Amino acid sequence: MSNAYNYEDLIRRFEAMLQTNEIYFFDLEEFLTIIEHYINSGDYNMAERAIRTGLYQHEQDIDILLYKAELYSLNDQLENAEHLLKELKFMDPERLEIPMLEAEIYSRKHLHNKAISALQRALDLPDAEPSEIYEMMTVEYLYLDHYNEALNTAIQALKFDPDSSMSLFNAISCFDLTDRSDDAIVFLKNFLDKNPFSEVGWSLLAKKYIDKEQFDKALEAIDFAIAIDDNFLGAYYDKAYIFSKLQRYKEALIFYKLTLDIADPTAFTYYHIARIYQRMNDINNATEYFLKAINEDPGHFKSWIKLVELKIENNQWNIALEIAEKASEIVNHKELFELLGDIYNHHKRYDDAVSSYEMSLKLSDGNLPVIIKLSNLYKSTKQIEKFRNLLLKAKQDFPDSKEIKSLMSGT
Repeated sequence: MSNAYNYEDLIRRFEAMLQTNEIYFFDLEEFLTIIEHYINSGDYNMAERAIRTGLYQHEQDIDILLYKAELYSLNDQLENAEHLLKELKFMDPERLEIPMLEAEIYSRKHLHNKAISALQRALDLPDAEPSEIYEMMTVEYLYLDHYNEALNTAIQALKFDPDSSMSLFNAISCFDLTDRSDDAIVFLKNFLDKNPFSEVGWSLLAKKYIDKEQFDKALEAIDFAIAIDDNFLGAYYDKAYIFSKLQRYKEALIFYKLTLDIADPTAFTYYHIARIYQRMNDINNATEYFLKAINEDPGHFKSWIKLVELKIENNQWNIALEIAEKASEIVNHKELFELLGDIYNHHKRYDDAVSSYEMSLKLSDGNLPVIIKLSNLYKSTKQIEKFRNLLLKAKQDFPDSKEIKSLMSGT
């Protein structure tokens, strides 16, 4: 409590000094704390004032100057940052932060080979943290599409820190990007032999088995992950997904609902629960959970679309219309406007149907079923010019479509 009070008091004293234009003395550690506070909170203007005042009281201090270089970088003043870092190398050539910040700047300038060279220099410095440096190097190799090198550095990072989830994810990404799913499984098995309590490793292994539809093995791997961490949210989602693929819907529901006990509810969770109920033909519960998803996130277009489809499938056209019209005021999505067009068409509100299909096409790069529906409406409502123009464009986009050729020939 006293540390928190001292920290807050330090910030208040600094800001009071700025307001009164008086000079208060702060030792170096206090200035570093103040600067870090403003950088971490994203208040770069105050960070700059703290750096300027800090350098006035502690002239040419390298720690403050490093923050100045970092602030240049954060403000996209990359040339200024590089210039300052070159000066700092002469002051302290073995300072780890210098090549690390250089690497970050080179990466943002898309000079990934230079970033890698800077990180290699960092590895040779006394305070180097190899896991972090190899992890950063992996990302740079991934930017260059050098997947073998990226895999090697990810493995190096894991040697120094087997608990690094990011390095493990990066390693598996290298296998995925080179279509080496079987090699990824072998790699994960070897990793787990040495690190059997890695819940992330077991989860990734489960995902590989899911991709291969080896669901029994996937479930076994997921159970290990949950045994290690019974609050592992992703594992419960994966287990629910596996049960849904196996059409074991009651078990899928159990694990989707368990996530609601572990974390705050999300539209994603409610949506998937609704989909399970839909597959079980439990219309009332499906409706309830689609609505919960929408209440949680009104922009969750998948829930709107599935709810409208559900009402259409059950011949509740008026309710479907009410929901679709409300949804169209909140989200813009091609499938939603296509459904709205279908509903208007069913109600013989042809002008509204035309407008909805036109909006659906506007939101897509070209949707053949919508084009056919709209062209038929143009034809039936005697909008011949629009009918002709739509089909001429459709012929260019879908030259092999028999439906378009049939409509153009009038057969």
